[in-house]
Amino acid sequence: MCRPASDFRQRGVTLVELMVALAIAGVLVLAASTAFLAARKLLDTQADVQQVQDTMRYARYVLQNVVRQAGYVDYTIDVGDGALAAASAGLADLPVFGATRTSVPATGDSAGVHGSDLAAANDSLRLRFFGRNLPGGEAVDTTTIDCLGQPLSGNARAWSFFYVARAADGEPELYCKRRAVDAGASERFHAQPIARGVERFKVVFGHDADGDSVPERWIDAQAIDELARAAGVASTVEWRKVVAVRVGLVVRGARVHADIANTAGARDALMPLGAAFAGEASFASPADGRIRASTTFTLMLRNVIRAPA
Repeated sequence: MCRPASDFRQRGVTLVELMVALAIAGVLVLAASTAFLAARKLLDTQADVQQVQDTMRYARYVLQNVVRQAGYVDYTIDVGDGALAAASAGLADLPVFGATRTSVPATGDSAGVHGSDLAAANDSLRLRFFGRNLPGGEAVDTTTIDCLGQPLSGNARAWSFFYVARAADGEPELYCKRRAVDAGASERFHAQPIARGVERFKVVFGHDADGDSVPERWIDAQAIDELARAAGVASTVEWRKVVAVRVGLVVRGARVHADIANTAGARDALMPLGAAFAGEASFASPADGRIRASTTFTLMLRNVIRAPA
């Protein structure tokens, strides 16, 4: 018995049809993978840019708050003339102080030594001010804080240090070192990182030589000490002529981007203190694929303390 022709219909695909289908599927998968990788790359870049901007904003916020408090004295308590004179007498109690191209120890009251870290070329900034009590003299006003956000009473002097150091994994960070008045002698000063990725920290000071509260020039900490030596006076004399502070930061992202690594280099020179300091404070971005940005800001000191009579 013969079977009808319809029973011999083709049940699969030919080899040619299979190869065409696989080729089309491969093109679609390749296109989808390319789109996914491009989207992922864009997402990573945007995340790094956002992280750099957030770090800059937070570092600016902390620095601005603490710098504005420099030299503040709490008059809601009876500190007495003797205490005020003692707070104005020595180098250790200057409201504003710093060091140029320095490294800073994590403990102790040192702000570093000029030229102790020429490779990193970061500066340090130390600010001193009193805490504050509410009217009545007992309750602490929590709006006057140190660099770690800790409020202090009006009879306690706050010391806040800012500097850059490397974390255990080699990443640069902006550190805050504070003076804890309730700690033992060995723990009186301790440091904590407050902003990760801060690669360059530069500080210059507005020097007011004629006493009109307007800075005639902007110089770094080492230049202030050199002025004092040239004039044959104590460093405190020139430091008390500082009426403003200008801070510059360079912040880098956490990820390495291959396309940036192929193109970045000396052409990406950043100027954290502005074009006026392009020579001594410029930062040439290394070709390491990191996203970088810089910011600068200037603050006039609210509580300028002249040399005691």
